[in-house]
Amino acid sequence: MIGALPSIAQLPVLRPTLPTPNPNRPRVPPPPPPGSNLPIRNSGLPTQESAYILGSGDRIALDIFGVPEFSKEYQVLVDGTLNLPIIRSVSIQGLTLQQAANAITKRYEPFINVPVVTVTLMVARPLNIGIAGEITRPGSYKINPSREGGGVKFPTLMEMLQLAKGVTSAGDMRTVQIRRPRRSGAEQIITVNLQDFLDTGNLRQDVTIRDGDTIFIPTASSLNTQEVRQRASANFSADITKPIGVVIVGEVNRPGPYTISAADLRSTNQQTELGFVSIEQQQGGGAVVGLPTITRALKISGGITTEADIRRVQIRRQIKGGTEQTILVNLWDLLQKGDATQDVLLQEGDSIIIPTAANVDLTEVSQLGSTSFSPNAISINIVGEVVRPGALLVKPSTSLHQALLTAGSFNQLRAKKDKVELLRLNANGTVSRRTIEVDFAQGLNPNNNPTLRNNDVILVARSGYARVGDNINTFLQPIAGVASVINTVSGVLTGVQATMSAFENLFLGGNFERKNQLDQLRQQREDRQQQREDRQLQLDLQRQDRLQQAEDRRLLLQDRQRQIDVENQRLQIQNQQLQLQQQQPQQIQSTP
Repeated sequence: MIGALPSIAQLPVLRPTLPTPNPNRPRVPPPPPPGSNLPIRNSGLPTQESAYILGSGDRIALDIFGVPEFSKEYQVLVDGTLNLPIIRSVSIQGLTLQQAANAITKRYEPFINVPVVTVTLMVARPLNIGIAGEITRPGSYKINPSREGGGVKFPTLMEMLQLAKGVTSAGDMRTVQIRRPRRSGAEQIITVNLQDFLDTGNLRQDVTIRDGDTIFIPTASSLNTQEVRQRASANFSADITKPIGVVIVGEVNRPGPYTISAADLRSTNQQTELGFVSIEQQQGGGAVVGLPTITRALKISGGITTEADIRRVQIRRQIKGGTEQTILVNLWDLLQKGDATQDVLLQEGDSIIIPTAANVDLTEVSQLGSTSFSPNAISINIVGEVVRPGALLVKPSTSLHQALLTAGSFNQLRAKKDKVELLRLNANGTVSRRTIEVDFAQGLNPNNNPTLRNNDVILVARSGYARVGDNINTFLQPIAGVASVINTVSGVLTGVQATMSAFENLFLGGNFERKNQLDQLRQQREDRQQQREDRQLQLDLQRQDRLQQAEDRRLLLQDRQRQIDVENQRLQIQNQQLQLQQQQPQQIQSTP
């Protein structure tokens, strides 16, 4: 520093030690005055990086050759000026480093013979950047540039997109705009094609961001599902590992709202360190798996039903500005042609609608039953005269004939084999009941061999012979005890008769009179035996009459019981539907 001087006229003229240059050398023209520049609109990339524009908060190093007393670091004041020795206030707001050096040179020329001034940026001011459009976290960001290799490093477009949590799948990556203010008040618009970077690795698309820039990601007019999948693994796309909330309605087994959590979406093997902020970026060389796609959402909702029209699936998406975008999906092309672009990536707030098919092709239903977005199994119930009645888990495309065979087929001695009844719980809570003629020789058809749905009930009735036999058994149960007692008494009497015959042979020998007496006794016993047999026959006839009456009563009770069973089954199905309706709100998973 130099001491206070009495007057400017008494100041010594400082001379540099280098040779005096030609006084007729051309001078760098001063910066243009404000308002002299025309508005600039650039639809392409800049051919080279534009010079840094100085402003309030910058710290510069001023070097005046041969004058070390004035050469040091200075802070740009709030009003965009520098407070320099001798010349005092110099405005450098909105100037480049070279323009600032020229302005300072001009101010020092009256005091220094051919001043050589160099201005170097030491610490850049914080950058104020705006990000809007199809970005996860739009808003204003304040970034502190960092020093790198002796200089100042400014953030790039992709780094700013990472900081704002990535571009959404609805963004138009081909027309990203950077709006840059000019000193003249005009605005320069730089259009960046980030899709070109993804396709070719063109780093020129990663434009350096400057203070005051606004980044705008417009909404794509149409969805290119292939490009959306490609950008899903890019480090400047929205985080697909974050759980998203969607709503699924229509022909699915469990319609309603769902939270889809993508697992192991990106393998992590490195970190991206930005000069102005540290971001742990899930990026690496691993493949992207487990994406939150429409097929994964259908799987979580229990899979499609046999009535689903997978050719006209709709995704309704709310985009920026409050408008709605409808995306048509043809999952049949995904199955038949391998068109993976039909498996659309979902985003927060999507609504998926699975319409009902106008005509159900049973051949297609069989194919759909083995897809990844169909349920693994459906639950049905077979009641009545089959070998293994009860609840069964079968494939979604299982027909009525296949279900009967899975249950061991009909009970050959008891089942009514020509007809069965199918009870079905409808979506509106009602129960439909239809009688189906069974013919195992027929193939899959909606009339005689329909495809079953979840919670269907098959009723297999008894044959007429089985009903008669059951009625007789029911009637004979109370009489069985009486018949057992009669048989026991008859056996005892037969034993007594045999004992008396043996006694006669042993003790009486050839005594004739005694023998006649014994014959008379024997005749009497035979008469009594005949009387007992007559009474037994009469009892048997009476028992048959009572059996017939009991059979009639049992048939009546059996018919009533069957009516009660059917009514209980209907009530059970209605209770299951009510439980499902009550459990649907509880299936919503909270977003962490």
